[in-house]
Amino acid sequence: MAGNELQEKILKEVDKNFDGETEFLSHLVKIKSLVGQEGEGQKFYGEACRKLGMKIEMFIPEKDRIKSHPAYTPIDLEYPGRPNVIAEMPGDGGGRSLILNGHMDVVSPEPLSLWTVDPWGGQVKENRLYGRGSVDMKAGLAANLYALKALLDCGFKAEGKVILQSTIEEELGGSGGTLACFIHGVTADGLLISEPSAEKTWVTHPGIKYFRVTVLGRTAHAALSHTGVNAIVKMVPIIKALEALDLDRATRLSYPLVERQTGRPCNLSLGTMRAGDWVSTVAGWATLEGRVGFVPGETREQIVAEVEKTIRNAVKDDPWFGERPLKVEWFGWDTNPWVEPLDSPLLKSFQETGKKVYGSAPELTGASGGLDARFGPYFKTPALAFGPAGANHHGIDEYVELPSLLRVTKTLALFIADWCGITH
Repeated sequence: MAGNELQEKILKEVDKNFDGETEFLSHLVKIKSLVGQEGEGQKFYGEACRKLGMKIEMFIPEKDRIKSHPAYTPIDLEYPGRPNVIAEMPGDGGGRSLILNGHMDVVSPEPLSLWTVDPWGGQVKENRLYGRGSVDMKAGLAANLYALKALLDCGFKAEGKVILQSTIEEELGGSGGTLACFIHGVTADGLLISEPSAEKTWVTHPGIKYFRVTVLGRTAHAALSHTGVNAIVKMVPIIKALEALDLDRATRLSYPLVERQTGRPCNLSLGTMRAGDWVSTVAGWATLEGRVGFVPGETREQIVAEVEKTIRNAVKDDPWFGERPLKVEWFGWDTNPWVEPLDSPLLKSFQETGKKVYGSAPELTGASGGLDARFGPYFKTPALAFGPAGANHHGIDEYVELPSLLRVTKTLALFIADWCGITH
């Protein structure tokens, strides 16, 4: 069968199966697979892979085994009942192997009252499928599965091994998910993660670190507040200094591939603040938590030093902090920037495949958030991310664009054929 004829047969099969893919995605969205509660969704996905004739492993991570890895992000959750799905289709021999990866976990849809559709309904309206996790990233999981299904339904078999992964806790850093799978020994010649990239090829993301600042005050009755020291007020100059640092870094630094997506090279964001424990008491403590992104060329050590210097300089002239020093802690997400080399064979091959669907290679750009692709270099595995368009990731009325999902599924199906090779 000639190349063009083979390609058209695969694309037509994706079209033929797309109603089923949409129904599958709708069912997946209806499963409330919040971070830490992925078990039911994983069973459903594993069974779908089994029906394709794949060899299935429901792999439970071992925290003691993964926490010593340099890419490990500390997680408070335990792993029983939360398996990763590793579905393998052995190759027919001679081709390159490929992991198609996606995560099952989703973030909370709260506040539910603001949604105009059921966040767990998987409802289709005007070529959009709505619901929590619809675009981030259950659509990607559906695309991975139905890309391989199209090849199998055509009677083709990949020459190289194809692995479908559905992982847990990506939203908390991925230690028990993609990292654990690598440590478990699941590797390949390439890793493609179908994160929602709006049909662009993500080849980089910034470094990410979380920090916490704690300030102590001195409690007093609110009617005698002048005799106390308010920790909330003491935190104000720190907040202002970090806000100024964010603006300074956005002006001073350069990260073109991410700026192309977001208009900014990096961000320093303050996410939570808690203080005091009684409205009629002067706040005796205040805690501020934030996230700082950083660009290639910067290291985790450099960013820690810059943020801590900014915080301490903000209060260096206040004698109160000589009496009760503030505390800075680093926790949670902790990763250096990830960059896939532009001469990567995986990337070059994928961009060539993209031309078959889009007429030109998908735009190269960077993700502003962290990706599990960053684990690839630790295991000598080239990686990239490519997935459908949608909107309101982590927000109200999240949705995926179904025509985009169809194009992505076609691209992944052709890429399996191109990268792994197929027999027929």
